[in-house]
Amino acid sequence: MSMQSLRDGSTGVASKILVGLIIIVFALFGMGSITTFFAPTPKVAEVNGQDVTQVEMESAVERSRRIMIAQNIDPLLIDEDALRENVLQSLITKELLTQVADQWDLTYPDLLLDGEIRSTPAFQIGGLYDPKQFSLVVGSAGFSPQTYREELRREKTFAQIANAIAGSAFLPDKIVARIGSISGQTRDVAYLLIEIEALSREVEVSDSELRDAYQSSLQEFQTEETVDIEYIELRKSDLFERVVVTEQDLTRYFEETRESYSKEEERRLAHIFIEHTGGENARTAIDKIYHEIRDGGDFDNLARENSQDPLSASNGGDLGFSARGVFSNESYLTFEEVAFNLEMNEVSQPVETTFGFHLIKVLAIEPGTEPTLDEVRDSVAKSYRQYLSDDMFITLSSELSELAFESVDLKFPASSLDLTVKSTGPVGYSAAEGIAVNPEVIETAFSKDILIDGNNSDVIEINTDHHVVIRVNNYEPSEIRAYEEVIDEVRNRFVRKRAIQLAEEQANEILEMLEAGSLTRYVADQFGLGWKVFADVKRMAADPAQEIREEAFSLPRPLEGGKSLGYASLESGDVAVISVTNVTNYPEMQVSEEEFVSLSRALARKQGAIDYGEFESALLADATVKHTD
Repeated sequence: MSMQSLRDGSTGVASKILVGLIIIVFALFGMGSITTFFAPTPKVAEVNGQDVTQVEMESAVERSRRIMIAQNIDPLLIDEDALRENVLQSLITKELLTQVADQWDLTYPDLLLDGEIRSTPAFQIGGLYDPKQFSLVVGSAGFSPQTYREELRREKTFAQIANAIAGSAFLPDKIVARIGSISGQTRDVAYLLIEIEALSREVEVSDSELRDAYQSSLQEFQTEETVDIEYIELRKSDLFERVVVTEQDLTRYFEETRESYSKEEERRLAHIFIEHTGGENARTAIDKIYHEIRDGGDFDNLARENSQDPLSASNGGDLGFSARGVFSNESYLTFEEVAFNLEMNEVSQPVETTFGFHLIKVLAIEPGTEPTLDEVRDSVAKSYRQYLSDDMFITLSSELSELAFESVDLKFPASSLDLTVKSTGPVGYSAAEGIAVNPEVIETAFSKDILIDGNNSDVIEINTDHHVVIRVNNYEPSEIRAYEEVIDEVRNRFVRKRAIQLAEEQANEILEMLEAGSLTRYVADQFGLGWKVFADVKRMAADPAQEIREEAFSLPRPLEGGKSLGYASLESGDVAVISVTNVTNYPEMQVSEEEFVSLSRALARKQGAIDYGEFESALLADATVKHTD
């Protein structure tokens, strides 16, 4: 686990859910709590006496594999041993961090946790927190609202460890200033460009040389083996318009799902929070604020001045809209009960929860609604069609699998299900479009069962809404293209390679002349070239080309009145002979305060990452880790 991964985690789990990037986090809570009363849970490792279970391991491995496949990584290229080792190491590291958090008595309070959830855009509709949206989003990733809360708490707790260590990193001002000076260094650079296009015209090549070049690189002229794939395609989106919806069916569906079209009463709440500090201090403080409000004090201003909820205080205590159940955590049951029994603009008396005292105010009330079918007909019809097409898709996919297994070709399955037989044309492993881009499709097409035995495939899942069945119609083996067919390609490759060799030889000759003391202008004239001069070049300048700048800044500082020499090969094949005549460090005293602060922070972040990495390594080194075979 890297420092960056912890920092990324500290910004919230919701973004990871939306892009599908929850791997280990998801795994730990997806199935990790499943146990049995009758047998001990198998374990894969023991970390300082704490188990890492087989259930956690297998769940994490499977989640990791699915994420890799979703990122278009060929399943056949996944190194299973390496995957399992990486996952296990991550689980061990997380267990160690959990133990550190316990030792340091670190946690993340419910108040802040609720604030994080309410302020997460993924859980909002129209900019306001929506509890149904929250349940829907976390549920799609395999979490219940409670398990999501606990994982988020864990994540935030880990971030405290990272921040405690990495956040204290710094570099002395003198070192920062010195690095700033070097980073801002400029160099006077000149170069001669030897272009291979001109040299290519000088290259003479015989037929025997071309044939030798062809014979020495036959593999480069080998065609790709290809198959012509016939396939039946089943897309859920194509079924949407095929389903038949009657008024009776639509009415029944609406009655069954009426709750999802209803809206619960929501209240926009604000609160002033005073944290428990022991003794009567918190109670005294909240009572004082309450009486100020009763005497005409402004709730908004008093919240900004006094509330100890860092997420809402600056907004006058505004918590946004919430429905019943948002504050269903045991610690907040009293809070919710009071909040939903207040009148509009009414302020509660002090309410005590586990964490402190609250004054609650109702800023707005949106009453619940129960729409009729006619009011939501379009939405209900769309949802019902989607429901039917989902069901039809599952049924047709199953029937397609059976018919394909029983048939000698794809014609009968296609006609039976009112689908169409399509063809990819010749495709190989490098296919860049169509269903052949999917690794499983191409691997199946080249398998013995399909290619040699001529069978239809089973259903292949392109994605959850797109299935195909394939068979191979034609196969073309790989072969070496004839010399006569590729002679132009052979010639071009040979000439280019030889021109690059000539350019490098010429560059070395120029360097020898310059190092021997020949005048730069004389050398350029001798080869019919011209110097291109750039003064005060910075490392990240747009010109000259990157390869030239990298070589120029790798050369040693020239002596007074001298020059440092080298050459660089460009991506085009051209070669640049480079001369550096002057190096100027950015004066430390000219580094602005803004530049200094920015650089200091950047260097501190890098140092913090190093410090945290060393901390993590030390944890692992000191831990007693037992692996179970």
